[in-house]
Amino acid sequence: LRMREIKQREHALEKDRLNEAVDNAVRSRRESESRFRTLAETTAAAIIIHRGARLLYTNPTVQRLTGYSADELSRMAFWEIVHPDHREMVRERGEARISSGKNILEEYEFKVVTKSDERWVSATAGIIDYEGAPAAIATLFDITDRKHAEDEKVRLYEERIREEERHTREKENIIMDLHDGVGGITTNIRILAELAKQSQDVDGFRDKLATISQLAQEGISEIRSFMRIIETSGLSWHMLAVEIRSQGNALLEPHGIGSVFETNIDGDTAGDPGSLLCLNLFKIHKEALTNAIKHARATMVTVNLSVNNHGLRFVIGDNGIGCSKDESRGRGLPNIRKRAASLGGTVNISSDSGTRLALEIPLPLRADSGVLKT
Repeated sequence: LRMREIKQREHALEKDRLNEAVDNAVRSRRESESRFRTLAETTAAAIIIHRGARLLYTNPTVQRLTGYSADELSRMAFWEIVHPDHREMVRERGEARISSGKNILEEYEFKVVTKSDERWVSATAGIIDYEGAPAAIATLFDITDRKHAEDEKVRLYEERIREEERHTREKENIIMDLHDGVGGITTNIRILAELAKQSQDVDGFRDKLATISQLAQEGISEIRSFMRIIETSGLSWHMLAVEIRSQGNALLEPHGIGSVFETNIDGDTAGDPGSLLCLNLFKIHKEALTNAIKHARATMVTVNLSVNNHGLRFVIGDNGIGCSKDESRGRGLPNIRKRAASLGGTVNISSDSGTRLALEIPLPLRADSGVLKT
């Protein structure tokens, strides 16, 4: 009897200890859950607990991030807030984490789909015990502004590289044009000078000197044209129009030829003309006016420059006798067509009533525009 009482007391004490341990465990768990919820609901991080596709818990930051209420999120699958482009990657990582049975914390970035747009997040994920079973917990930080800043930095860097490449092409083509223009004139002067030195005919000698003088004047004109381009790099469309008008007056006035210059430049036109476009427009303009002076017997020249975001239209017309077949086979018009093609544009020339040249160039210029093909 005595032994039985002792065993009953020991059993009662063990039961009390067990109940106390259970009570302590429940109290500890409740305290842990309370601390977790207090932390989760006051942190700036978005916290998601899910088991498979089912969302078990989302904190207020998730609701602010996605724009969905807690009630809406409770009826949604986890994958609905992961961007379609990244769902497979997020799913594979989650399955690998669960299959390994290890609480591996790893950080990675993906996009989430919100109620109104898309956002980038940096996520850290792991495995926890939730309501008696394993579940995935993800902590998300909104990094959309940082990603946009990085994208903008990349865009600006690429834009800078393209701009440097464009300037390099411009310099190469300007040097090539200078070589072909002034270089050709200089070569002709040298040849004529050698012939003049060997000439025994005074009249022939004088003719050669006159030609040398004319070529030298053309060379000076070419150099001035290039200097204008160099000095006016970065000029606006309106300043380009002013320069073209100035060039026209300088060429036509000494020959008593009148001129009308009209412009229609859209104020919303983006960017500036660039050195290559300016160079080729000056050259085309000069070639057309030279034709009006030397061959067309014109008394009036009309020039119209129209520019908008879609393209440029440059029309030069005179009231002369038109362009003969022999003149159309010369170097002037083929050079104009060649320059237009190098800019990705087209030229139409008509001679029904005087000569009318219409140049059209799409804007913005292609990446390879301005490269003169030989």
